[in-house]
Amino acid sequence: MKDLEQLAALDPAGGHEPTPAEWARANALVDRIVEGGATAHAAPARRPATRRWAVGLVAAGAAAVVGAVTVPSLLPGSMDRALASWTPVPGSLTGEQVMPQARRCAESGVGSDPAAPVSPSDVLLAEQRGAATLLIQQRGAGVIECMSVDGGRPAALALADGPLPPPAAGTVNVETRSSVGDGDDQYSNVVGLVGPSVTGVDLVLADGRTVQTSTRGGWWAAWWPGPEGGEIGSITVLVHHTAGTSTHRIEDL
Repeated sequence: MKDLEQLAALDPAGGHEPTPAEWARANALVDRIVEGGATAHAAPARRPATRRWAVGLVAAGAAAVVGAVTVPSLLPGSMDRALASWTPVPGSLTGEQVMPQARRCAESGVGSDPAAPVSPSDVLLAEQRGAATLLIQQRGAGVIECMSVDGGRPAALALADGPLPPPAAGTVNVETRSSVGDGDDQYSNVVGLVGPSVTGVDLVLADGRTVQTSTRGGWWAAWWPGPEGGEIGSITVLVHHTAGTSTHRIEDL
């Protein structure tokens, strides 16, 4: 017991009380697991939890303390190309430019209405970093996240079953974040909602790298090489808004 007490003092998440939104997401996911709508997987000890993507399939996990987290799990060849071509500043796709990726995302079958047609207005956010494209896309009443490389088959995951309330003006939240892989093949992602008057979001990683995220359609998102998405205390979030810039630990969002 003494050893457990000493270890508890080192817990970086010790004393953290989940927000009502975090409890709601975690409880909803547990309900889906109990009903057979999702499958929970144990995560490695150094990660709080992981929802891994598979091509056309979904596996889910939850952590009551940090909320649900997600990260794309690309096939090995695709992952190599994505990492090799990654850029800290993303490009943006809009309109007909993004329709090939959006159609492949819709064909994954993920979402509340997988048979619904897809149009440019369904794409809430689309960012391109080298060979990889990340989408936040409306599917029926819900929202899904997709990632594809070089026009290949996408990895897709449901983010929400219905509308989500935006954060307060000038603020952002984190819906999902984590990392996957090992060593030089490890990469991370983060997805969240932006409130009114937010003009941009940057991430400052522990090694000093700055990652410019994409912000559009009420969402913000980014992915990058490295383990920071699954670690506590490694990411600083700079939220740019009409009144200036605010700085946050990612765990506080």
